[in-house]
Amino acid sequence: MIAGDIGRFLDRLPAGLSNDEAGQVVGAVARHLFAVLGLGSPAAFAEADSSDPPAVVELLATLPDECCSPDLLGLVWEQLMTSGSRRSQGAHFTPRDTAERVVQLAIDQLDNAGEGGRADQIDQVWDPAAGGGAFLLAAARSIEAATGRSRSAIVRLLYATDIDPIALRVTDAALEMWAGGGARVVTSLGDALLDLPGDWPRTFSIVVGNPPFLGQLTTDTARSAADAERLKSAYGPLATGYVDEAALFVELGLRRLASNGVLAMILPQSFLGSRDAAAVRESAASRSRLASVWVDDEGIFEAAVEVIAIAMVNTSDRTGQLSTRVRLGDHPPVDVVTPAPESWGPLLAAVQGVPVVVLPTATPTVGDVAVVTAGFRQHFYGIAEAIREDGALFTGRSAPLLTSGAIDPLANLWGRRSVKFAGTKWNAPLLAVEEVPDPAVRAWFVDRLVPKILLASQTPVLEAVVDPHGLLAPSVPVISIEPADPEMIWHVAAVLTAPTTCAAFLAEAAGTGMSSSAIRVRARSVAALPLPVASTAWDRAASAAQRAHVSWVENDESAHSEALFEVAKAMIEAYEGDEDLFVWWSSRLRKRR
Repeated sequence: MIAGDIGRFLDRLPAGLSNDEAGQVVGAVARHLFAVLGLGSPAAFAEADSSDPPAVVELLATLPDECCSPDLLGLVWEQLMTSGSRRSQGAHFTPRDTAERVVQLAIDQLDNAGEGGRADQIDQVWDPAAGGGAFLLAAARSIEAATGRSRSAIVRLLYATDIDPIALRVTDAALEMWAGGGARVVTSLGDALLDLPGDWPRTFSIVVGNPPFLGQLTTDTARSAADAERLKSAYGPLATGYVDEAALFVELGLRRLASNGVLAMILPQSFLGSRDAAAVRESAASRSRLASVWVDDEGIFEAAVEVIAIAMVNTSDRTGQLSTRVRLGDHPPVDVVTPAPESWGPLLAAVQGVPVVVLPTATPTVGDVAVVTAGFRQHFYGIAEAIREDGALFTGRSAPLLTSGAIDPLANLWGRRSVKFAGTKWNAPLLAVEEVPDPAVRAWFVDRLVPKILLASQTPVLEAVVDPHGLLAPSVPVISIEPADPEMIWHVAAVLTAPTTCAAFLAEAAGTGMSSSAIRVRARSVAALPLPVASTAWDRAASAAQRAHVSWVENDESAHSEALFEVAKAMIEAYEGDEDLFVWWSSRLRKRR
């Protein structure tokens, strides 16, 4: 009943407000909640009652008293923020139960740390991106339960930073309300990555929160040139490339963590395997232990972002085969040997049912027998003017443009499935090679018109198609694999279709795709992929790959499927894998289709 009343109240709040107007609304709500609880006036919103919008005052009169909790303030501020403001700030508000789960990750580690780090000895707790205060409220409740300290004493241990002044006031008022009045959180307005007060504690027992997710590949979340330079000055090589600022909050938190203290944060899943976050993972592993990972399986945020929560302990004891406890949603946890920081993706793969595979280490790699390359941004945007629909008149050479959406395992769907390229729908897109404006980009595509295998990205299984006559042009991010010996083309195609290599790629890059079930394929990973030892099984797989190609060209889908499955089974044998791999792979293949 209470949840329904709160939902109806939130839905009736005014929309389309400026920040100042939204601040007046949330201030009115704060003063109402304090009055209902007999707490006087919130120090963070001490303005006179005359500033309260009459329509909001009227709406508040309909709110049942039992709904007046500290958590309501954060919900109100979330409701009032526009989706555009949330996106540009990278703000994803955290539900109370999720905040409590993440804080509990930290408390559990403190309880496991022995006399040097027990929960009842917590000193200061800091949220460097406090938002509406959900994490500090959760921390306050957990500390009260663990220690029995007074609420006023607990609130005075809490520190909050945020770039949003109203969010900070919401946090301040919510914790003062929880304490019963009087006690206030220590706050600092600004970017925690760059601007922290000099008189704050140097270290904290717990650093917790949900930092802003600010990917650097989209305009509205990319940092300015000035901010980029400031971050590079403060964090050096950790702040280069396209690293999401959420990863830098991990580095920041660990720098301010007390001995045996715990950092517990929500992060995008890509943090575990992203190449741009590798330097942050390396730095984190050099000073702390990755104790636990929780993987969201319900989609807790409105935005299309999949998340994890990590707990890292600041400890010098990082010897031996340490393990990380990983939990998917509410499923039982599993203990996984902590992988090297180059990629923590195997932790995510372990709870997603991806089989563990072992690839050979003393064999040549794909890069030893083929040129592996993929285009960049200029190879995507630089050809937009040279794309034509099949049937258009050309004065020079043309090539079918093959996108990831037109590739199935050993099946070329060009002309059979419509695709999108550069925001336009195409039925059978052709690249007018000689009309590509940039000579360097044009030359790159000319060089690709050789016999090759084309490998899609962002797919649930590895999806490669063979271009035996060199007629196709790869669209970014399709990867081109060009064997030096044309006789190897079917053997390499079988390797890039194998369930074994599919599992290996998923483990390495788990969480970095557009969804947790998609494989983001990189050219360097393809080049480093070990080939199996020469065997009759690999030969059978190569022969079956060629039959699958021919069957598809001849529109015999039944024969194509039969040959594709033969490739998969023979390659499992070639890599000396478990037969259960085929069941796992074929299940993903069916779901994909």
